[in-house]
Amino acid sequence: MVMNMSERKREESGPPASYWSPIDVLRDLERVFEDMWVGQMPYPSTRVPMVDIRDEGERYLIEADLPGMTKENVEIEVDRDALVLKARKERSEEERGEGYIRRERGVSSFHRRITLPDDADLERASARLNNGVLTVTLPKREGGHKRKVNIE
Repeated sequence: MVMNMSERKREESGPPASYWSPIDVLRDLERVFEDMWVGQMPYPSTRVPMVDIRDEGERYLIEADLPGMTKENVEIEVDRDALVLKARKERSEEERGEGYIRRERGVSSFHRRITLPDDADLERASARLNNGVLTVTLPKREGGHKRKVNIE
Protein backbone atom coordinates (compact mmCIF):
# COMPACT_ATOMS: atom_id res chain seq x y z
CA MET A 1 0.00 0.00 0.00
CA VAL A 2 1.36 3.42 -0.95
CA MET A 3 0.81 6.34 1.45
CA ASN A 4 0.76 9.93 0.35
CA MET A 5 2.73 12.52 2.31
CA SER A 6 -0.20 13.79 4.46
CA GLU A 7 -1.13 10.23 5.49
CA ARG A 8 2.50 9.50 6.41
CA LYS A 9 2.75 12.71 8.52
CA ARG A 10 -0.52 11.91 10.29
CA GLU A 11 0.73 8.39 11.09
CA GLU A 12 4.10 9.66 12.33
CA SER A 13 2.60 12.38 14.53
CA GLY A 14 0.73 9.83 16.65
CA PRO A 15 -2.79 9.87 18.03
CA PRO A 16 -4.65 13.08 18.89
CA ALA A 17 -4.22 14.46 22.43
CA SER A 18 -7.63 13.24 23.63
CA TYR A 19 -7.07 9.69 22.36
CA TRP A 20 -7.27 6.97 25.05
CA SER A 21 -4.84 4.30 24.06
CA PRO A 22 -4.89 0.61 24.99
CA ILE A 23 -1.84 1.39 27.11
CA ASP A 24 -4.12 3.37 29.49
CA VAL A 25 -6.33 0.32 29.88
CA LEU A 26 -3.32 -1.89 30.59
CA ARG A 27 -2.06 0.59 33.21
CA ASP A 28 -5.49 0.52 34.89
CA LEU A 29 -5.42 -3.28 34.96
CA GLU A 30 -1.91 -3.25 36.38
CA ARG A 31 -3.01 -0.91 39.19
CA VAL A 32 -6.01 -3.12 39.99
CA PHE A 33 -3.82 -6.23 40.27
CA GLU A 34 -1.26 -4.35 42.35
CA ASP A 35 -4.04 -3.20 44.69
CA MET A 36 -5.30 -6.78 45.05
CA TRP A 37 -1.87 -8.23 45.83
CA VAL A 38 -0.85 -5.44 48.18
CA GLY A 39 -4.09 -5.89 50.06
CA GLN A 40 -5.47 -2.41 49.53
CA MET A 41 -8.82 -3.65 48.32
CA PRO A 42 -11.33 -3.71 51.14
CA TYR A 43 -12.43 -7.35 50.73
CA PRO A 44 -11.10 -10.36 48.87
CA SER A 45 -14.39 -10.63 46.95
CA THR A 46 -14.10 -7.11 45.52
CA ARG A 47 -15.05 -7.03 41.86
CA VAL A 48 -13.90 -4.66 39.15
CA PRO A 49 -16.96 -3.03 37.55
CA MET A 50 -17.32 -2.91 33.79
CA VAL A 51 -17.06 0.64 32.43
CA ASP A 52 -17.73 2.48 29.19
CA ILE A 53 -15.73 5.67 28.58
CA ARG A 54 -16.75 8.03 25.80
CA ASP A 55 -15.33 11.28 24.47
CA GLU A 56 -18.37 13.37 23.54
CA GLY A 57 -16.53 16.44 22.28
CA GLU A 58 -17.01 18.90 25.14
CA ARG A 59 -17.05 16.26 27.88
CA TYR A 60 -16.08 12.73 28.85
CA LEU A 61 -18.79 10.31 29.94
CA ILE A 62 -17.97 7.32 32.14
CA GLU A 63 -20.61 4.66 32.82
CA ALA A 64 -19.95 1.91 35.36
CA ASP A 65 -22.12 -1.12 36.11
CA LEU A 66 -22.77 -1.36 39.87
CA PRO A 67 -25.70 -3.80 40.15
CA GLY A 68 -27.64 -3.69 43.40
CA MET A 69 -25.95 -0.52 44.65
CA THR A 70 -27.62 2.69 45.81
CA LYS A 71 -26.00 6.12 45.98
CA GLU A 72 -25.42 5.61 49.71
CA ASN A 73 -23.25 2.58 48.87
CA VAL A 74 -21.05 4.38 46.32
CA GLU A 75 -18.00 6.58 46.88
CA ILE A 76 -16.20 8.53 44.15
CA GLU A 77 -12.73 9.98 44.72
CA VAL A 78 -10.40 11.97 42.51
CA ASP A 79 -6.77 11.01 43.01
CA ARG A 80 -4.54 13.36 40.98
CA ASP A 81 -4.95 11.95 37.46
CA ALA A 82 -7.49 9.23 38.22
CA LEU A 83 -11.09 8.65 39.21
CA VAL A 84 -11.52 6.00 41.91
CA LEU A 85 -14.90 4.27 42.16
CA LYS A 86 -15.72 2.28 45.29
CA ALA A 87 -18.96 0.60 46.26
CA ARG A 88 -19.84 -1.65 49.18
CA LYS A 89 -23.09 -3.22 50.31
CA GLU A 90 -23.82 -5.67 53.11
CA ARG A 91 -26.95 -7.77 53.31
CA SER A 92 -28.32 -10.18 55.84
CA GLU A 93 -31.33 -12.50 55.57
CA GLU A 94 -32.86 -14.81 58.13
CA GLU A 95 -35.64 -17.30 57.51
CA ARG A 96 -37.18 -19.63 60.08
CA GLY A 97 -39.41 -22.55 59.33
CA GLU A 98 -40.51 -25.85 60.78
CA GLY A 99 -37.35 -27.55 62.03
CA TYR A 100 -34.84 -25.35 60.27
CA ILE A 101 -33.20 -21.95 60.42
CA ARG A 102 -31.51 -20.36 57.45
CA ARG A 103 -29.38 -17.27 57.78
CA GLU A 104 -27.34 -15.80 54.96
CA ARG A 105 -25.04 -12.85 54.96
CA GLY A 106 -23.10 -11.34 52.17
CA VAL A 107 -20.97 -8.42 51.13
CA SER A 108 -20.80 -7.01 47.62
CA SER A 109 -18.06 -4.57 46.77
CA PHE A 110 -16.59 -2.94 43.68
CA HIS A 111 -13.35 -1.02 43.14
CA ARG A 112 -12.04 0.61 39.98
CA ARG A 113 -9.37 3.21 39.27
CA ILE A 114 -9.70 5.00 35.93
CA THR A 115 -6.88 7.14 34.53
CA LEU A 116 -8.25 10.48 33.32
CA PRO A 117 -7.15 12.57 30.35
CA ASP A 118 -5.25 15.77 31.15
CA ASP A 119 -8.04 18.07 29.92
CA ALA A 120 -10.78 16.66 32.20
CA ASP A 121 -12.18 19.41 34.46
CA LEU A 122 -12.45 17.63 37.81
CA GLU A 123 -13.91 20.70 39.52
CA ARG A 124 -17.06 20.51 37.37
CA ALA A 125 -17.50 16.72 37.54
CA SER A 126 -20.99 15.36 38.28
CA ALA A 127 -22.39 11.89 38.90
CA ARG A 128 -25.73 10.09 39.08
CA LEU A 129 -26.78 6.51 39.76
CA ASN A 130 -29.79 5.03 38.01
CA ASN A 131 -30.79 1.35 38.09
CA GLY A 132 -27.30 0.20 39.06
CA VAL A 133 -25.50 2.25 36.39
CA LEU A 134 -23.24 5.03 37.65
CA THR A 135 -22.77 7.87 35.15
CA VAL A 136 -19.91 10.31 35.75
CA THR A 137 -19.73 13.40 33.54
CA LEU A 138 -16.38 15.18 33.23
CA PRO A 139 -16.48 18.42 31.22
CA LYS A 140 -13.32 19.35 29.34
CA ARG A 141 -11.31 22.39 30.39
CA GLU A 142 -11.30 25.38 28.07
CA GLY A 143 -8.24 25.32 25.83
CA GLY A 144 -7.54 21.65 26.52
CA HIS A 145 -4.35 20.56 28.19
CA LYS A 146 -1.85 21.96 25.71
CA ARG A 147 0.55 24.64 26.85
CA LYS A 148 3.47 26.30 25.17
CA VAL A 149 6.99 26.03 26.49
CA ASN A 150 9.28 28.97 25.94
CA ILE A 151 12.80 28.26 24.74
CA GLU A 152 15.52 30.17 26.58
